Amino acid sequence: MNPRVQGTVDFESTAIPGYATSAPSPGSCATVISMMFGRDVMDVRFHGRDVDITVQVDPGTTVRKALELANVLPSMVIVSYDGTVLPHSTPLQQHVELLVTTISSGG
Repeated sequence: MNPRVQGTVDFESTAIPGYATSAPSPGSCATVISMMFGRDVMDVRFHGRDVDITVQVDPGTTVRKALELANVLPSMVIVSYDGTVLPHSTPLQQHVELLVTTISSGG
């Protein structure tokens, strides 16, 4: 199913001719009510010396993609959760706060 329409429900109180198979008798009016249910999104908060931002992502989004959505260059940071470094390929499944440590080098 297309993710753009997933969660969309249409209720018909009467059918619209040409739209549904059971059209109302001539002269009656048609009513269609659409309800859009919110998609399941998660808040991912990145915080650290150089960043403090929260982004909303879909479940299964990787750390790398969430960093990109937060405009944080993944190649320049290490991300950790509760003292454990997370690979950027880690899929996120719940609301979470992640510590971002900026990698610096130079001479």
